[in-house]
Amino acid sequence: MTKLYMNGTKAVLAAIVLSIACQVSGQDPSPSYSDFPLGISVQYGLGNYSIKDKYISNEKYTGTLPFYSIGWTKGHDKYIYRLKMILRNSDQIDNYNVSTEITKLFLTQGFIYHLKERSLFAHYLNIWIGPSTEFLLNYNKPEIAVSGFDYAQSYAALVSLGLNVAAEYNLNHKLQLESCFSTTLVSMGFRTVDQEEDNRSPVKPLTLFSGMSSSLDLGVRYHLFTRLSVMVAYELDEFNINAWEKIISVSDNILIGLNYRFQK
Repeated sequence: MTKLYMNGTKAVLAAIVLSIACQVSGQDPSPSYSDFPLGISVQYGLGNYSIKDKYISNEKYTGTLPFYSIGWTKGHDKYIYRLKMILRNSDQIDNYNVSTEITKLFLTQGFIYHLKERSLFAHYLNIWIGPSTEFLLNYNKPEIAVSGFDYAQSYAALVSLGLNVAAEYNLNHKLQLESCFSTTLVSMGFRTVDQEEDNRSPVKPLTLFSGMSSSLDLGVRYHLFTRLSVMVAYELDEFNINAWEKIISVSDNILIGLNYRFQK
């Protein structure tokens, strides 16, 4: 599943680059904000989560990881500004009788620019694309016995420049399909190392191939009122760093959310 998702991520990224080359000259200077979820958004979800952190163990730990998110989105003349925070935590990620506590913190902010509106099967399709800056922290603390002052825990983090693509397909004035793809492109990576046995630096520059965080979601949004909408979405996300002892995690999530729109 992980290899398939990574290959799919690279294919989507290549398609995005081609799309930019073909469409950027046709950008619409007056983006359509009629249905984009501007304002404040909150989300909650649950996902099947698996992680293999070789700094701790070669074994894979799996479980259910809750998802909490809050975001702010504001439209400007030529772009949309987005700010979002995600927090995930659980101490019930297990490998047989051994459990670990996982904490994930994700902060992102960025700008997306509207590409020319298109008609698809008699409905309108809008696409936005733009850069982002991101911070992701993954903390892994297994519940295993240690002696003396020894302890077992693993940190991994990325400070990244990323790419975001958002799309919405309006079925009618109340209902729309929406999707978002995001990936880091270049990052500064941080990793736990054993200072007594390892002289490698805990900080390294990383590329898309040595450290990456990416996600892809597909959802449905229903507008309850002019300013209030509800959404249900499926999201698949992956995080991996292989510049040190490899860490890789994959999660698929079902999300529900509310958006209150301040801007018309």
